[in-house]
Amino acid sequence: MNHLIYPLDQQKTINRFLTTGTYCQPQEFKKAVLKGNINEWLKYGFSIHENPCRGEFLEKRRALTPEYIDISQYKLHDAITVFDQERTLQVYYPFGNAGLDFSEFYFNPTYLRSYSYCCLFSDTQSSEDFLLETCGGVTLWLNDVLITDFIPFTRNMVKQQKVTLPLKQGFNKLVICLDDLAERDTDYYFHLIYLGEEKIRMCIPVPAEIEADKIYQIEHMMVDISFEKEVYISEPVELQIHNPFHEPLQMTAFYKPVADKMTDAGSLIEKQAYELTNDETEVRLFEADDVKPGFYYFQIEVLYEGIAVGRRIGTQVFHRKLLETKASGIKERKLEALAYLRDVEVENVYKAAAMFYLDGNARAANQILLEELKGIELRKDCSDFHLVIVIQIYIRFSGLLWDETKRRIEEVLLHFRYWFDEPGNDVMWFFSENHALLFHICQYAAGRLFPDQIFTNSGLTGTQLVAKAEILLDKWFSGFLGEYITEWNSNAYIPVDVLGLCSLYNLTEDGNQWKEAARKALDHIFYDMSLLEHRGTVMTTFGRSYEKELKGNYTAGTTSLLYIAYNKGCLNRAALAYTSFALGEYEPPAEYRQFMELPDGEAIIYKKTQGYEGYVNLYMYKDSTVQLSTAVDFYPFTPGYQEHIMQATINPTAQVFVNHPGEVQPYGNGRPNFFAGNGSRPRGAQYRDLGILQYKIPQEHPVSYTHAYIPLSEFKGYIGDDHVVTVEQEDGYIGVIALNGLHMQQEGPCKYREFISSGRENVWLIKMGRKDVYGSLQAFYQKIKKIQIIKQEDREVWNIVGTEYGDVVLAEEGLLIGGKKAADYPYTYQGVMEKTCS
Repeated sequence: MNHLIYPLDQQKTINRFLTTGTYCQPQEFKKAVLKGNINEWLKYGFSIHENPCRGEFLEKRRALTPEYIDISQYKLHDAITVFDQERTLQVYYPFGNAGLDFSEFYFNPTYLRSYSYCCLFSDTQSSEDFLLETCGGVTLWLNDVLITDFIPFTRNMVKQQKVTLPLKQGFNKLVICLDDLAERDTDYYFHLIYLGEEKIRMCIPVPAEIEADKIYQIEHMMVDISFEKEVYISEPVELQIHNPFHEPLQMTAFYKPVADKMTDAGSLIEKQAYELTNDETEVRLFEADDVKPGFYYFQIEVLYEGIAVGRRIGTQVFHRKLLETKASGIKERKLEALAYLRDVEVENVYKAAAMFYLDGNARAANQILLEELKGIELRKDCSDFHLVIVIQIYIRFSGLLWDETKRRIEEVLLHFRYWFDEPGNDVMWFFSENHALLFHICQYAAGRLFPDQIFTNSGLTGTQLVAKAEILLDKWFSGFLGEYITEWNSNAYIPVDVLGLCSLYNLTEDGNQWKEAARKALDHIFYDMSLLEHRGTVMTTFGRSYEKELKGNYTAGTTSLLYIAYNKGCLNRAALAYTSFALGEYEPPAEYRQFMELPDGEAIIYKKTQGYEGYVNLYMYKDSTVQLSTAVDFYPFTPGYQEHIMQATINPTAQVFVNHPGEVQPYGNGRPNFFAGNGSRPRGAQYRDLGILQYKIPQEHPVSYTHAYIPLSEFKGYIGDDHVVTVEQEDGYIGVIALNGLHMQQEGPCKYREFISSGRENVWLIKMGRKDVYGSLQAFYQKIKKIQIIKQEDREVWNIVGTEYGDVVLAEEGLLIGGKKAADYPYTYQGVMEKTCS
């Protein structure tokens, strides 16, 4: 027996294990109804909508401690069976994580359980204190003795407990069982933080023939993997990885594009093997044009003497032909979009709709529908996003459907759960405005299809279901047309609203009040998008964000909507966004194009207040070259979620933003994660092309720094120092200042794209510029370098000295320019749009 040994006194956290990974057991609970208001959770947190199934789960779990498994009796790769599932022991590699983390998304209620083992070696006998943090429950044994069964089970909320481990001299067996009930996005992890000073080693048992030094070298090699670029357009996709040995290494890449698929999404995963030759520094994964365009997550694994060292990394892949300028009108672009879905999209209901519309392969389309209906029957989360397309297919293409397909669709419609006041034991999400809209439309359309039949989940007839849906639709439109989108500007969720509204438009006849309501709402969405648009994308502050949209702007749904509507942006595989739009007759007003074609010397300032109970104040500046936008003073210094507070943009990849990481490892599953969202929200302020962010991170948050995303590969020029970074692209400049200084990351997946500023209290500035004003990047850098951030003595007030705007002061009452407020909030959701000189 040999060991991989890691000193605990240096890391202070136990994060090395042999682990089984996650066992998953689907759960059936008593059916229950829910209560609540739409969008309320964004203001008050998930806990206000706790699913009754969690209470039932807790009752059962508290009465039954997980069984103890003495993993020390097993060897690496041995199989352990739990829930009648067999999983093999693997080495867990944290790659910066402070503990063990198996966070993931689950579409149905699922009981999760994971076993992990670490051998702690102590030079002396002593009792040592640790801080246990978890999202989930933790059962911990030391040397076969139960130490704690800590089961707070507060969904996605970390809880702590101090534990004392009585260590004996020599080896100590530590076995940890992590468990929880998964509901949709599930934070599922634990940290065991050492509070003492003794020299303790984490020892991971491996076969005697394993050369530990070689494994350490491979782990170091995997720490440093990266992609050189943020998007690969019709070119080789190459992973930067350096083989340090004088012998080949075997590498495997598992990957799939981000895709909307209800059934068997795992079938999209590709697996490719590669040989890393001696001293090789990069490996060609594939040609971009040989795979579907999209944002890809890769699991990269290197196998050595039976030990797989793996980690996750991502990048955007795109096809150049999709960027070619098209001269067609909107009707032609709709047909082009449907043909693209038919030919390229994964097998989902959106592809099936395109195939039916274009008289494609009706046999294949029926087969796709029958397969995808399985996920809707299971009431997987996001079923509503797919069912609304199924209903349109059933109505519009009935003559092309097999009898079996019709029967299955009818069964799904008659047994579906259409709202949270109907009984259910699923984890479908009802409480955001986009989901609510889709559920109401499905309910309305299904009831109209079968007016006299009983819908089994509610016990209502179709006629009664329609009447109920109309009340809900009236409430939804009253809120939407009074407050507008709460998850503001989101290039992830605007497309879902468009999916719903275009579906409602398609499913109703002329003169129907809901057709007119849908048209009115769509008109405002496209008005808003046209103002937010820059270089064919919506890259602004967002009410909710994901890394795949923040970095994947060629593949975002708003980008394809702008293409179809106005020949801006480009076509892509964001089928959810535009299928209903392309299937229907709705066309957005042509006059909005003026906001996307600003002449040189002209700028737009757009200020508005929108969302549930005046949720957010927004400020945007854009001219023909640059764009800056901010969520102003949005609940500063409080725990964040997926809010993206400030965004600086030149083109789809030349962008800059700052955030407080919600988790420590890149490409994680957290909400917030490493780049998307904020662990602690900053105070944001903006005046014209100047943005300010103030951070005050609480001591209990594990991440004590903030950072900027500045992908240098996407800029043609860069000048920086210990406090200032300036970058250039397409005659536009972005300048960044951090009060606490800046350190450029030069290793790992974030090399040359992450700039770190240490400290829990910090102030950042982002300043936009243009070549016609400054003449050169060097001149712009010299100007930015002279700007000072000065805190007034004994006051939470910051003076920004050296900008062209004179006296700039950030105070609790807001941003003051020459003693006057930069904006007079609140506004209406229609906002104030001002054209001015750039």
